[in-house]
Amino acid sequence: MNHKRRAKEARPAEEDARRAAAKERAEEVIPWLRALGIRAEHARKAVERCESIPNATLEERVKLALSCFGPRTLSPGRLAESPTLM
Repeated sequence: MNHKRRAKEARPAEEDARRAAAKERAEEVIPWLRALGIRAEHARKAVERCESIPNATLEERVKLALSCFGPRTLSPGRLAESPTLM
């Protein structure tokens, strides 16, 4: 009976450890978002999405975080300069 009780008590601890590890891995993305010029508060919000994929590569996590900012847009001046879009 004690064995079952200990197993139940261990589950929340394991879950807490998994959540902490997922959060830590997600926070690895922040410096890369900041290097791209994203504000710290926006980077932190974007990183929250990455907690759902803790086993993904850093590249996949950065891409997911960037996806919350919407598609990349070009200003009218840059659009005129772009030879591939004309």
